Amino acid sequence: MPDRYAVVSRVAELGAARYRDLADRSAVVVGCGALGSSVAAHLVRAGVGAVRVVDRDVVDEGNLPHQMLYTDDDARRHVLKADAARERLRAMNQDCVVEAVVADYAPGNALRLASGADVLIDGADNLETKLLLNDVAVATSTPMVHAGCAGTEGAVLAIVPGRTHCLRCLWPDATRSSLSCETRGVLPGAVAAVAALQATEAMKVLLGLDELCGLVRLDVWTALTRRVPLPAYSPQRCPACGRRDLKYLRGEARTSARLLCGGDTVLLSDPAGSDLDRLARRHRDNPSLRSGPECVQLEVDGCRVVVFASGRTLVHGAGGERRARAVHARHVTG
Repeated sequence: MPDRYAVVSRVAELGAARYRDLADRSAVVVGCGALGSSVAAHLVRAGVGAVRVVDRDVVDEGNLPHQMLYTDDDARRHVLKADAARERLRAMNQDCVVEAVVADYAPGNALRLASGADVLIDGADNLETKLLLNDVAVATSTPMVHAGCAGTEGAVLAIVPGRTHCLRCLWPDATRSSLSCETRGVLPGAVAAVAALQATEAMKVLLGLDELCGLVRLDVWTALTRRVPLPAYSPQRCPACGRRDLKYLRGEARTSARLLCGGDTVLLSDPAGSDLDRLARRHRDNPSLRSGPECVQLEVDGCRVVVFASGRTLVHGAGGERRARAVHARHVTG
């Protein structure tokens, strides 16, 4: 019987690494959109033993050009991304244990959902979640591979706590990412290129290889790739690495409302809506109701509403923040 991984394991750059050790490694992918779904697919196909994907969103038509795991049927049925990803990933490699968690990655569940990981993959679509994941990496000494992309550009940074710069070493007071598809859109080729580099850095981490690339920026339109020169690693200057000021993990930097990248979806934060049992009982006669330990999903007033145990809610199809708040007040907290 042919060796499934023979072609990959012959790559000279892997050196003396025991490629089959990947079967004993695990990854947690936070965010299963453009980058997260692509990186998860690379890791599953590569033979990583266990991959957990965490995502709160549903598939819509606007995801299909640049989020490679999903189909027209997923969008038509408004399938939860984590559920669709689990189905596709399991079909790629039945030896990989694929776990899907439908949840809002938030301070209250961040450590639990990242537990057991040998590497954390940043597939988040917003800076707040990226910095929360960075805090988790620092708090647990778990390597993390950060990435982002927008337009034709992207960036990747592998983080090994205590050895390399973390995100807050570089951006201690970050309030907004320069790589956002909210206004710039994203070219599918940029997603593919960034995901390939992110997955490769993750494989280096999982195999114990030290040849990490640092902060890399690339532009697929101009075919330019460069390593960004960084100052010497000095953890005492970093609020996270040095002073252990993990404010994102403590939940001190959460937004109350914002329009999400790529579609007519508003994220609202209101702890009053986090009683999922009460919400499920209230809407028990709604045929669209789907209830789980981390979220409740239903369709009301022409909108898809997903309420999470974290106290945050996604409202799809409201046409803006004002109506989203009205739907939330009427059907979730009212």
